[in-house]
Amino acid sequence: MKLLTFFLKIIKWIFFLVILPTLLYLGLAALLSYWGTNPKKLDCSADQVIYISSNGMHIDLIMPTEMLPVDFLSHLSPKETTAYYAIGWGDKGFYLDTPSWAELKASTAMKAMLINSSTAMHVTQFKTIQPHWVPIAVCTEQISILNQHITSTFQTNANGDPIEIVGAGYTPDDRFYEAHGNYNAKKTCNIWVNQGLKKASIKTSRWSPFVFGILHHAEEQASALNLK
Repeated sequence: MKLLTFFLKIIKWIFFLVILPTLLYLGLAALLSYWGTNPKKLDCSADQVIYISSNGMHIDLIMPTEMLPVDFLSHLSPKETTAYYAIGWGDKGFYLDTPSWAELKASTAMKAMLINSSTAMHVTQFKTIQPHWVPIAVCTEQISILNQHITSTFQTNANGDPIEIVGAGYTPDDRFYEAHGNYNAKKTCNIWVNQGLKKASIKTSRWSPFVFGILHHAEEQASALNLK
């Protein structure tokens, strides 16, 4: 009887300390992901296009090369054929230790979500638009705001240059850089993108630690404008 009581206590504590907080987190994420923002109207014409992309777990902001600040672009080792940059922010250990989802370790994922861990920027070069990218119509002012959001997240050296994590890229077309900020369950890689869109007055999720809310609002707007 004492043994049964002991196990029931363990189950109760597991429920209140692990299961219940997880369910609340997921429920709040679902609610706030589909609850869209009401961005202010900017006095400019949204006649240009950026993109977002998702691998199912992580979203990148994708900027045409000509939209990025020239001085910033020069530090990203652009190739002559590079037309787009996919830029993301995330947990440094997750980025560097997990080249593919098949190599994801439970310990890496738990550490990223539960501990204020260091972060990195991931930058990938593309020659052409990829089929799964979602277009977002933007104006010049919104591009400027997004560029400020992106560039201010990169750590820089004494000369103001982004600090590359040498040899950390997965392919010849991508690189990692040191970043500002800490990663945790409240601020995930997707929330970094979400924050950038909100700053730029682009309709998006109120709060979206996962990809589905951001994609939902972006795809809805793209369809309304016949961009996709």
